[in-house]
Amino acid sequence: MALLIFMVIYASLLLLNLGYMTIQWDEMPHLYGSLLLSQGKPQLYVSTYGYYPPLYDIVTAGFFSIFGASAFSGRLVTVVFSLLSIWVLFEFANRTYGPKVALTASILLGVTPGFFWLSRAAMLETALIFFFALSLFFFFSWMHFNQNKALILCGVAVGVGFLAKYQIVVAGLVMVVSLLLLYKKKLRVKFSKFMLLPIIAVLVIVPWVLVLYQINGLGKLGQLLYVIQEGGQDRAVYSTRFPMPIFYLIEMVWPYNDVHPVSLLVYALGLIGLGLWAYRRKPEDKFFLVWFIVVYVFFTLIPNKQWRYVTPLFPVIAMAAASFIWFAYDKAHKSWRDGQFSVSRKRAGQIAAGALVALLVVSVAYSSVEAYQMVARDQIHIPTQDATNYAANRMQQNESIMVLCAFNYFNKDMVQFYLEANASRRNQVFQYPELPIDAFKPDFNVTELIELCQENNVKYVFLYEYGGEVPYFNSTLTAMQVYAMLSDSGRFTDVYRVGSFPRTITIFSFA
Repeated sequence: MALLIFMVIYASLLLLNLGYMTIQWDEMPHLYGSLLLSQGKPQLYVSTYGYYPPLYDIVTAGFFSIFGASAFSGRLVTVVFSLLSIWVLFEFANRTYGPKVALTASILLGVTPGFFWLSRAAMLETALIFFFALSLFFFFSWMHFNQNKALILCGVAVGVGFLAKYQIVVAGLVMVVSLLLLYKKKLRVKFSKFMLLPIIAVLVIVPWVLVLYQINGLGKLGQLLYVIQEGGQDRAVYSTRFPMPIFYLIEMVWPYNDVHPVSLLVYALGLIGLGLWAYRRKPEDKFFLVWFIVVYVFFTLIPNKQWRYVTPLFPVIAMAAASFIWFAYDKAHKSWRDGQFSVSRKRAGQIAAGALVALLVVSVAYSSVEAYQMVARDQIHIPTQDATNYAANRMQQNESIMVLCAFNYFNKDMVQFYLEANASRRNQVFQYPELPIDAFKPDFNVTELIELCQENNVKYVFLYEYGGEVPYFNSTLTAMQVYAMLSDSGRFTDVYRVGSFPRTITIFSFA
């Protein structure tokens, strides 16, 4: 009942202004891909976004069909996977450590800033966390409680999880390492049965692979590998900010000055909990330690690094923190309840127990505040939809739009999404420069832009304010300078503006 009450409150907070935040770059493949599926264009979807796992997009397409295509209905899928992740963590912790630890771990995961933020964005991480935890829950049930049907369910969970996010394969590594380290005496028997798991998973995955091959052949293999490897060499610079062995120890809690994916107090309690597990070494303790170490080492060895990649560690950190709190509380509780201790020892136990309860309350409150701050920093609204509707109402079918100086909150895919979702138009949308100006130094040439506009029959050009005089990444170029170049060329006319400073989109006509 306590879990249900928490999940109702948690879901209400997630749904609050869910569609207000401007769509982010990483959301677009799933929102636009889902739109194509909901419009009955599976072949176009596969040829465009087939290198992404399809499960999230298929579910989102169903939500689009019911609620309409919007950022809200697309993000609603993430909310569902977030709630499912909390539920499976509760079941896992309840089976291994009891209901008190289970409830506490569920609350700590829910208020983890990075998890809460991801639960309000149309990205794949909450689906990964759910299937990662679910597959390991079934695996542990088979390995520790000899429930053979759980092995079959584990294979299905891994296969479906692969179709949600390819990095679920790391859960398979956790399983193999657990078998080798924790069940040496029964390794031959266990491993012979374990081989059924990858067979089931492959049977689930193969139909999607056949669809990809039939439509794309081997043409998109490079893009598929790009997604599986969490990006290409262009992301490697970010990954060198901290020394490799301790990169994620810092990244999980403090990647930027104003971003804390895991609250510092919960993080500290989680690390102490990991130490408790290493000291206590119960079977479940060792299993969760293997989970943490394998995921940490695997993603540490991958050249491209970012805190979102290690979100499968968040449930372990929450469970470790809850395990330590209740372990220490039970020790303190015993010291004042046990008649053999002195009055001073009992009083010390009462104080310690009270301090632990206070620490837990403060940790939850502090993490909740940081979750709010992490969400609030991105609660900005750029009028991309308004600009798109203005252009759509004045364009012919063969005319197109050019998006200038794209960045995380503003790119061609967002305009394309609103064109088809709200204006029912199939006009093409282009982008110049091709790379985002908040991550790559822009190479802006107005002559080249004019040639591209002529070649693609561009009718309107969109330029975002971007703070006016704020320079783009690693350059001195600003939005005002781009505006001046467009005006000086004589080919672009400022015809309309939507929004208000500093979130204004200027619409130019091209002639």
